[in-house]
Amino acid sequence: MATYSRRTITTVREEFTVPAAPPYGAAGAEVGKAWALADREYREFHGVPEGEALPDNAISFHPGDDEIVISYEKRVP
Repeated sequence: MATYSRRTITTVREEFTVPAAPPYGAAGAEVGKAWALADREYREFHGVPEGEALPDNAISFHPGDDEIVISYEKRVP
């Protein structure tokens, strides 16, 4: 009789991109809008109430060639 189990976990990364072409970079207001939407969606998916701190690694920011990429991950069994 087997004493192990198996799971398949699918990870989906949601990305929000903000144009950041030289020489001016990304507009702060647009970064703020994308960040707020990522925050709201993360909280909804993970059940984190408004006002409660998110984990430090919940939402990440990465530089692209001509954009800022704001992302979070969803893990679905």
